Amino acid sequence: MEELQFTSLPSMFLANCDRADFKGWYHRNNGEWIPYSKKTLKTNTLALALALRDLGLKDNESVGIIAPSSPNWLIADMAIQLNHACVVPLFPNISSENFAFQSHDANIKFLVINSIEELDLPLLDSLSIFNKIICLDNDSFLPANGIYWDQLIREGREILADKEQAKWVDKQLESIRLDDIFSIIYTSGSTGQPKGVELTHRNMLVQIQNLLPMFSFNSKKDSSLTILPVAHVLERMAVYFYIFSAVPIYFGDNPQNLSRMLREVRPSIMIVVPRILERLYESMTTSADRAKGLKRILIKHAIKLAKIKDPNKRPCLMQRLLNLLVYKNMRDAVGGNFRMIISGSSALNKSILRFLLNIGLPVFEGYGMTECSPVVSANCKQDIRPGSIGKPIAHLDVRIGENSEIQVRGESVFKGYHNRPDLNAQIFTEDGFYHSGDQGYFDDDGYLYFTGRIKELLKTSTGKYVSPNPIELEIIRHPLIEQALVIANDHKFVSAIIWLNPVGARRMLKPQNENYSIANALESPIIRASIQRHIEHINKKLNHWEQIRKWTLVGDELTIESGLLTPTLKIRRTAAEKRYAEEIEKMYN
Repeated sequence: MEELQFTSLPSMFLANCDRADFKGWYHRNNGEWIPYSKKTLKTNTLALALALRDLGLKDNESVGIIAPSSPNWLIADMAIQLNHACVVPLFPNISSENFAFQSHDANIKFLVINSIEELDLPLLDSLSIFNKIICLDNDSFLPANGIYWDQLIREGREILADKEQAKWVDKQLESIRLDDIFSIIYTSGSTGQPKGVELTHRNMLVQIQNLLPMFSFNSKKDSSLTILPVAHVLERMAVYFYIFSAVPIYFGDNPQNLSRMLREVRPSIMIVVPRILERLYESMTTSADRAKGLKRILIKHAIKLAKIKDPNKRPCLMQRLLNLLVYKNMRDAVGGNFRMIISGSSALNKSILRFLLNIGLPVFEGYGMTECSPVVSANCKQDIRPGSIGKPIAHLDVRIGENSEIQVRGESVFKGYHNRPDLNAQIFTEDGFYHSGDQGYFDDDGYLYFTGRIKELLKTSTGKYVSPNPIELEIIRHPLIEQALVIANDHKFVSAIIWLNPVGARRMLKPQNENYSIANALESPIIRASIQRHIEHINKKLNHWEQIRKWTLVGDELTIESGLLTPTLKIRRTAAEKRYAEEIEKMYN
């Protein structure tokens, strides 16, 4: 590949701050977009780096960040890296057990948090182990080892004013090496103890530069909205990519305000997980329920056509007419300015993907993992096949190994897990390919398809293996179903826990004049019959040992806070099986 343009992520960030075409960043707070000029971003980063040095941060130590996405998150990120220290992203809902493990395993000395009050109570007992707690919120309670962010920035600015002191930053910048570790990211998988993925500057910079031919951004025309946590590697990589391209970034606040933020910002680029697109789809399709008469008939027909038409075929006359009368209004409701919506983390419902593409929203699905920085393959404007996870990035070697495993080799693939020589001896093949643990296949044109997780293969008590992921994806295609969990391990047949989609249930029951409540919906014969027909349809496509014999419908809300979802909105299989152990047992009695 061509020579890397930058030798480190901080050098890329600081160079961006000096670009004439860079307009700065924005952060939504209390309904207002607070601007961060490029001068503020650069000065505060250098000031914080010097302040952290004076607090005693040493090479190869770590700083944990447990705060919402914001410009200050990235300022902290770059300042820590300038100290030749590692950034450890943490999630607010982390368990006390994992918090203690990661803090010790990564040698975290300082902790950057938004507010003491936002931490779960079990975490408060652990705060004394850190040298310093840096609070972003000036109204937060300050522990004995605490200091406010603004105070630290002021102290750093005073140091920066001394030209001799400021030279330290230049020396630090010059001495960062491409293969230095800039971050340890702990996987938040659905099972097992977290593993610390060590990523280097080379890993990330190689990835960014090789994505450029696939996703070209314009600093003067494009703008990005960040709604996923930057603690998640996909969003963090995306922010680095925006930095490389000098694209303005709007850091959103609560994802529940997404519709409002889309209209306020009118972004052209956004990274999402499938659940966000599913919510957008639900809000768009419910517009038909609010319409009356001919308008209602027109919208319902437009929705039906968009769900079934092949998006690769030229639009027919009816579709062009519906674009003017219906689809344009749907696009305008989400800003009307999208050039790219990139979806990752898990597979998107196929009918929803068809719908979004047919109404004119450019959704590109990709595939990756933290260990690969994270993108392995992606669809893009010039190379797209809906339903696939795209073609591998040019610099990567990707092959299908034994047991249909996707295996990856290349400069954006990590070298190993932190403090885990036992694992590192097993995760690579003899010729250097990383064992992803994912199953998939290539079609004849080189597009990659994901089919499931090897480690999530379930084994029935009769010795048959069941891959739950593709079955779960089929189950959640039904509008009444929010999520599904296939159960089979050590049981004589396959069953499923099914979470009710309240939006779909309300829409189904309203025309029947039934009083809507979660309790009524769970017992409704209409809803249960519709789900049963769907299950029977799925079973026809499965081997007899894979078929779902029983299912249980539940109405609980799925949230990260409940412990049932990972930060990327995937089901935590072990936690869910434990939570619903009684319901599962009933299906087998």
